[in-house]
Amino acid sequence: MDEKSEEPNPGANEGEGSKTADKRYREAATDFAKRTDTLQRGRDAERDVENYRDEYDRAEKAGKSHSAGDLESDVSGKNDDRS
Repeated sequence: MDEKSEEPNPGANEGEGSKTADKRYREAATDFAKRTDTLQRGRDAERDVENYRDEYDRAEKAGKSHSAGDLESDVSGKNDDRS
């Protein structure tokens, strides 16, 4: 008997969501977590955001300006956790 291939034919519809892409993502994320100090990377990212707060705020504002605008609070930032 032929073994069923783990990957579908290129361009094949996998139904709801892509099981192949999900599997690849999970494998890559697991590999990253195993070989990286994720807590240190998180602290580094937090420090970068604090050190470059104005730049991050400008980028966030620019991103929100392209919002579909379904909700005014999406654009205004009313629901942001930050004060």
